[in-house]
Amino acid sequence: MSKFKFYVTMDCISFTALMLLYTVLSVTVGFADVVPEAVLVLFLMTTCIAVLISFTDRLPVSSPALQMIVDLVDIVAVVFLIGGFGGFIPMELPYVPIVLGMIGIVYLVTFGVLVIKNRADAEDINKQIKKLKRK
Repeated sequence: MSKFKFYVTMDCISFTALMLLYTVLSVTVGFADVVPEAVLVLFLMTTCIAVLISFTDRLPVSSPALQMIVDLVDIVAVVFLIGGFGGFIPMELPYVPIVLGMIGIVYLVTFGVLVIKNRADAEDINKQIKKLKRK
């Protein structure tokens, strides 16, 4: 998968997971209303996160665990810069822990879906190679 396509896919997956989680929290515990302005802010956040990660992925990090930490720092920075300073996220209890939990859940969902997609892509490539070798 090309790098650009990878980051667009990451953005789409994370936005979808975030919107589902945000909506569930809105409906079940009244966390925040799902309004058009909120949807646009959340899309801005996921897009800025994908762009920032595309830059920090170029850092010479060899450890997958360290790369995950760098990704999470990117995510927290963007969420609290846009959401906190923009007034979208109240910087007080109980909101900050809820937002941090949402970050963790969306990160794990996005990471999991991307791993599954990469495996499926690799299997497709291997099938194509086997098919070409038979000819």
